[in-house]
Amino acid sequence: MTLDRRRLLALAAAAVALPARAETPPLVLLPGAMAAPDFTLPDLAGRPHRLADYRGHPLLVSFWAVWCAPCRRELGALADLRQRLAGSDVAVVAINLGDAHRRVVDFLADHPAPGLPILLDSDHAVATAWHVPALPVAFAVTGDGTLRLGALGERDWLSSAVEAQLRALR
Repeated sequence: MTLDRRRLLALAAAAVALPARAETPPLVLLPGAMAAPDFTLPDLAGRPHRLADYRGHPLLVSFWAVWCAPCRRELGALADLRQRLAGSDVAVVAINLGDAHRRVVDFLADHPAPGLPILLDSDHAVATAWHVPALPVAFAVTGDGTLRLGALGERDWLSSAVEAQLRALR
């Protein structure tokens, strides 16, 4: 079955926007097999990061903004998750949507996220390509670049279930 990108992400968004229950997995399996849209974005030091840099390794991509209260609550937990996954092949990045570089740096001074790569999508081009419907939103990408899992809205990134889902990605 072939789905266009908008329909696939809309289905995923609808699925992950449902209220979480104890038996519901923290990340939802996305329908179909769609390639993650490519990106090249600078980090806070100006170094470019490309989706291709992570080829061969599962990747959690979290979209966030300084003005988004749930995003602010999640950022430290995402850094902790990245640290817990340090011995695995799984990488974690956080893509900021539209905030000025200085605003992000100032925010991180008060809300540290040590070791978490913060990428800047200043013109929302990557968010548009990924069809980000709202914030926060996260996608897990397999090592071959396929979108596999998604989460719309705040998640418990300290959950052992999330960690297990990410470690199981190939």
